[in-house]
Amino acid sequence: MKALQTLLTALAVLLAATASLAQDERYGDTPDQQLKCKEALSVYKSYKKQKNYDEAYVQWRKACDVCPETASEGLYADGASFIGKELKKVEDEDPRKADLVDSLLYLHDKRMELYPSTKRSPNNRCVVLGRKATDFYKYNRDQHQAAYAMFKESIDCLKEESSATTLYQYYTASFYTMKRELKGDTVAQANMRAQMLTDYLSLTDYVQAGLARAQEAGKDRDVKRYEKAKGNIETVFVAIADCADMVPVLDAAVAADLDNMDLKLKVLRLLNKKECTDNDLFLPVATAVYSVEPSAPSAYAIGIGFAKASQLDSSFTYMEDAVNRCGDCTEKLTYLLKTGQIASAMGRTSTARNYARQVLAVDAENADAYMLIGDAIAGSSSACNDGALGGRSVYWVASDYYARAKRLNEELAEKASKKMANMAKQFPTVDDIFTYGKQAGGSFTVPNKPGCPCSGESTTIRVR
Repeated sequence: MKALQTLLTALAVLLAATASLAQDERYGDTPDQQLKCKEALSVYKSYKKQKNYDEAYVQWRKACDVCPETASEGLYADGASFIGKELKKVEDEDPRKADLVDSLLYLHDKRMELYPSTKRSPNNRCVVLGRKATDFYKYNRDQHQAAYAMFKESIDCLKEESSATTLYQYYTASFYTMKRELKGDTVAQANMRAQMLTDYLSLTDYVQAGLARAQEAGKDRDVKRYEKAKGNIETVFVAIADCADMVPVLDAAVAADLDNMDLKLKVLRLLNKKECTDNDLFLPVATAVYSVEPSAPSAYAIGIGFAKASQLDSSFTYMEDAVNRCGDCTEKLTYLLKTGQIASAMGRTSTARNYARQVLAVDAENADAYMLIGDAIAGSSSACNDGALGGRSVYWVASDYYARAKRLNEELAEKASKKMANMAKQFPTVDDIFTYGKQAGGSFTVPNKPGCPCSGESTTIRVR
C-alpha cells in the first residue's frame, strides 16, 4: 500500500513538471529564451499597469522581438490597444499611419489564427473578427462592402453575444454598401435593402439582449454603448424603411420564398412597426403566420386588418389575444395602446382607460396614452351626468389629459390642440356654473358615478 502511495506521489510530481515544461515552452525553446521573454512581458505589463502607455508600447515591441508568437494572447490584445493609441497621435498624411494600420490588422489576424477558441472565450475568433472589422472600417471608410462582410461573419457567429459597436457598425456598413458600392445594380440594391429590413429585427433583439445583460451586471459603460447602438440602428432603419419602398421589397422577398415562415414573421413585425398595414401584403402574411404559429404579432396584425374593415368586435378580440400572448415582449406598449384605441372606438370607455393606464405603468410619459384617456373621457358625458355639472365636467378632465399629451410630445401638439378646442366648445357658460354656485377657476371633483371613467378626478372649472 505504501509503495502504491509513493508511486502515485511520484506520478503527480512528474505530471506537474511536464505541465510546467509545456507552459514554459511557449515562451521559447531554451531556458534563456524563456527567461528573456517572461522578463520582457513583465516589463511592458508593468508600464501598462501604471498607465504609462508610451513606454509600455516601447517595451511591448521589445517583447515582440524576443518572444515566440505563441507566448501570450495578451501580446496581441495589448498590441492592438497600444497601436490604437499611437494612431491617435499621427496625422492622416503621416507615412507611418498606413504601416500602423497594417500592423493593427495583422495583430487581429494572428490572434484569430493562434487563438480561435479559448476556455474564457469559446468563440474567440468571432469576437476578434468583430474588433478587426471595427478597426478596418475606422481607417478604411470607403471600403464599406469589405467591412460589411467581416461584421456579418462575426454577428452570424456571436448573435446576441455581439458587441454594441459591432452591431451598429454592421448596419451602417450595410447601408453604405447598398447606397454606394452597389449603386447602379438595382437588383443587388433591392436584395440588400430586403436583407437590411429583416436584419433590423435581429439586430434590435441582439441589442436588447446585450442591454439586459449589461444592466444585470451593473456595467454602466456597456449600458450606454448598447443604448447608443440602439439609437444608431434606429436612425439607419428610418432612412430605409419608407412604406412605399418597403412593401414591394418585402413582397418580392416573401414571393421568392413562400414556405419561409421565419421570413414572414419578420416581415409582419416590420409592417406592424412602421404601420404599413394598408396594402395587399399585410393581411395575407398575418393570417399565414397566425394559422401556423399563433403569436402576438400575427394576432395584432389581423386585429389591425379587421379594424380597417370596421369590424371592431373581431378586431378587439385579436387585439386582446396579442396583449395576452405578448407578456413582456418589446411591442407591449404598441399592443396595449392600439387595443385601448379600439375599445374607445367601440364606446367601451372604462376598458380603453384601463389599457391606457397599463401603458402609463410602463412608460409614465407616454403622450399617446394620455390622448387615449382624453378620448375615452370625452365620449362619456352621459355616463358621468349627475343632473348637475357632472356631464360637462368630462370636457374639463379630457382637456387636461390632452394638454398633458401636448406638453409631452411636440408631434401630437397640433392634434391635441384641436381636441382641446373641441372640448372648450362644450364647456358650460358662466350662467350654467353660477346656477350651481360655482365660478371659473375654481376646483371641481367629478361625482362618483358607476360607469363614469373619470369619477373622483379633480379639475379646474372653465367656461366657454
